[in-house]
Amino acid sequence: MPSLLLPYILALGGGTLASRPLPWEFLLTEGSSFKQERLRGTLELQVFTQVTYLGKVTITGTQFLSGCTESAVIGLWERRALVQEDVLPANAILEIRPFQVRLHHLDGRGEATIAMDTYQVARIAYCTADHNVSPNIFAWIYREINDDLTFQMDCHAVECEGKLEAKKLAHAMMEAFRKTFQSMRSDGRIHKSSSSDEFPEDSTPEDG
Repeated sequence: MPSLLLPYILALGGGTLASRPLPWEFLLTEGSSFKQERLRGTLELQVFTQVTYLGKVTITGTQFLSGCTESAVIGLWERRALVQEDVLPANAILEIRPFQVRLHHLDGRGEATIAMDTYQVARIAYCTADHNVSPNIFAWIYREINDDLTFQMDCHAVECEGKLEAKKLAHAMMEAFRKTFQSMRSDGRIHKSSSSDEFPEDSTPEDG
C-alpha cells in the first residue's frame, strides 16, 4: 500500500501562504527565530514558539489540498470563542525540528510542565498557515496510529501571536520536511521512483 503521507511546504505568494507538494530542491531563507546547532556532524534546525493550542479534530479523506483544514479550524476557533476572553494566554510551546514536532504544555502560570505531545514528521500529511478565519493560526494534519494499529487523520491547530509567527512555523515545518526526507533517503528508507517520492508507510526515524 503506498504511503498516503506526502510532505508539503508552504510557499509565500501573493501575500498569502499556499500549500504545495514538497519539491526536493529549493531555497529557504531562515528567520531570526530559527535556532541552529551542530549535531552528529549535521546542521540541525529547531524552532520554539509560544502558542495557544486550540485542539484537534478527526477528519476524513486521504487527499489533502488547499483549504482542507479550514472546516476543522473553524470548529476549533468557534470553540475558542466560547471562552469569554479577548485574548487567551499561551498554553504551550511548539518545537519544530527534523524528525519530530513537540508540543510542550504550560501550566496556568505559563510555566513549563512535564506534559508533552510528540508528532513524527514522517506522519504529517499537510500543514498550512493560510486560514480565512484567522491569519494567526497554524494547522497540521497528522496520522495518529491507534492501539489496534488502525489510524486516523487528526487536524491540530495552534494560535500564534501574529500572522508572521504562523508563517515562520510554516517555513520551519518546510525545513523539517526537507531534512527528514534527506536523512531517510540517505539511509535507504525511501526510494526515488520515476513519478514521485514518498515517505515509507511504516517509518519511524530516529530523533536527531
